[in-house]
Amino acid sequence: MCRFATLVLLIASWTTALPGEPARFIIDDDAFADRVSAAARTLLRDHKLLSRDALRSQVQTKGFSLRLLPLSREKLDPPDLCERLRESTLAVGAVYKCPDCGGWHFSSSTGFVVSENGIVCTCCHVILETDEEIKESYLVAADASGHVFPVQAVVAADTEADTCLVRISASGLKPLPLRSGVRAGEPVYCLSNPGGYFFMFTQGLVARLNHRTIVDADEHGRSKTSWSRPILLLNVTAEFASGSSGAPIVDPCGNVVGQVASIADAGENSSDDATQPASPSVPIRFCTAAEEILRLTNPDLARDPRNLRPKPAKTPKQKSRPLGIRNLCPLLSKSRIEN
Repeated sequence: MCRFATLVLLIASWTTALPGEPARFIIDDDAFADRVSAAARTLLRDHKLLSRDALRSQVQTKGFSLRLLPLSREKLDPPDLCERLRESTLAVGAVYKCPDCGGWHFSSSTGFVVSENGIVCTCCHVILETDEEIKESYLVAADASGHVFPVQAVVAADTEADTCLVRISASGLKPLPLRSGVRAGEPVYCLSNPGGYFFMFTQGLVARLNHRTIVDADEHGRSKTSWSRPILLLNVTAEFASGSSGAPIVDPCGNVVGQVASIADAGENSSDDATQPASPSVPIRFCTAAEEILRLTNPDLARDPRNLRPKPAKTPKQKSRPLGIRNLCPLLSKSRIEN
């Protein structure tokens, strides 16, 4: 009991350096991940978790009627905006039985609240990604205080735009508004969980808006003849990395203008092996625009004629990397680093 209490205290704490100064949020990444894993095992024992396989079967193009929050008009200073985002941003990811050490680990991506009654937005690939070595995994969401919630269902999904809405077992959450119409040059901010470094806050600009037609690949990565409609994407200079998928990209008022999706490497391939990174490697960060997320609130989305349709085969553009959640066993990785 004493060890558990100590762990909870280490997850995230608020401290004041001097009297009268604002409190500071300080997180222990390892303690946070351990807390999520331990809480998920308790939920699993109580039969409250749904397997990722069951959730994958629910990722089909469909909409969900949702009452959205009005846009915020008040600009916040970056520290206040960071605190506001932390109230609405979750670590969404898999708790899985590790094939390397046999223990349970939490491998996180990101999501954000869009409705106070437990509706969270994240990327489809956070649910759909598979690892043949992992036989048992479950999807959970955790807030910055270390509270862990089961992911109960996928209520809306657009596999072309790689965005979806999931329901978690929570209420009284604080949602973020969705704002369309962002322009290149606007300042934006991101709160995400890159590489297990939880609740990382970054700043940048919208570099450009672009339409991209995305190829549908088979299980071996080979392109098929199905292509998406043109998807509206943002390129931003706010930094993010693997583990950031599903994170909110917001304006200075805290309105979501996009969602972290993937990274592409700009540059020339240093060899004939297309799987090797470009050299010099310049990350081009792609985010799904809020307009695409708003489509999820159309209950008739499945009947939208603009959904996936066949097009003549052509050579796909340079492939981007979805920022997924599977990592090496953290215990073995830490051992390699220490040695």
